Amino acid sequence: MDFIAKKLISQDYNSKIAPMVAAEIVNVDNQLNPLVEKWLNGESEDYVSQGYSILGLMKSRGMTYPAALLTIDWLIKEPEKAKQSLEKGIK
Repeated sequence: MDFIAKKLISQDYNSKIAPMVAAEIVNVDNQLNPLVEKWLNGESEDYVSQGYSILGLMKSRGMTYPAALLTIDWLIKEPEKAKQSLEKGIK
């Protein structure tokens, strides 16, 4: 997890927030683990859930890859709640 936090800090995440985000990344849904591995190795792969994609969230919402990945994780785990929140943000 420290490695993930250091990577986040290298990508301009606040040093106080990075460990919390790293803990969330460690606990993503199993189907997202290969994407975490690729991101740690400098690759960005897209993934779609509930009509939202990682790269789409990055482009339309200005999210970082980790933030978009965690949003997709939320869409997998709590689809209705996540979709409702994302749709509110579109207004």
